[in-house]
Amino acid sequence: MTATANSDVIRIHRKSQVPALTRRGRVLLLGVPAMLLAAALLVAAVFAAAALFNQAQASTDSDAGLEAEVITVSEGDTLWSIASSAESGTDVQQLITQIAELNDLDSSQLAPGQELYVPVD
Repeated sequence: MTATANSDVIRIHRKSQVPALTRRGRVLLLGVPAMLLAAALLVAAVFAAAALFNQAQASTDSDAGLEAEVITVSEGDTLWSIASSAESGTDVQQLITQIAELNDLDSSQLAPGQELYVPVD
């Protein structure tokens, strides 16, 4: 009987663990990451090109700064008296503002011997 029992062995076929991919599965598995990689490379190329073309250009022109002369403050001088005596076509009040900004003054108090830059035309 052992011989007969061995011949009646039922063979079970197991399906493979990984099913075959459909076309949609291949697109999702391979196509989407490839498109994301291509998009990332394109963005990197755009940034690299922008960095190359957006270089700061050095200028050989002279500075368009403000010409000024140095004035030494005397006893009793005020910003108004200094601005009034300056050889400038600018309004006195505007000149006082320019003097204060140019010399980084916090108040209108001046000390004798203090040096100020005064704009000139």
